[in-house]
Amino acid sequence: MLLRNSTEVAESHHIEVTPSAGPVMVDADEGQIRQIIWNLATNGLRAMPAGGTLRLGATTDSHQGVPRTVLTVEDEGVGIPPEEVDTIFQPFRGSFGKGTGLGLAIVHRIVTDHGGNIEVRPRSGGGTVFRVTFAVPVEAGAARQAS
Repeated sequence: MLLRNSTEVAESHHIEVTPSAGPVMVDADEGQIRQIIWNLATNGLRAMPAGGTLRLGATTDSHQGVPRTVLTVEDEGVGIPPEEVDTIFQPFRGSFGKGTGLGLAIVHRIVTDHGGNIEVRPRSGGGTVFRVTFAVPVEAGAARQAS
């Protein structure tokens, strides 16, 4: 709701949220998870000055038998040139002329501090997909396997 009412959202923007069918667990501070989503989502909106759809999702899956939580933020924006992907998480590296250039650096720090991983890839048809993965907390993974 906060994002939908943000000054970053224009009438030409659409926000789609795809919730998980079941609970999504991350062993992290709720405020920091919100910060990840906020920073990635506002960057996605800024990357679509002419409008487009921002897609947010959360789900669980497993990788090599290890359950994990996956957060995705996908935009239809200008994209990130391949030669710049390796540098986007550096501090003061903003490219929108607005903000401090710290958003993606903060996202990267929060994700890595919690043992997570963040992937960036171009979106088919234009734009960018950010995929953030965290290990599912042991208690949540055990409960999920028992049911």
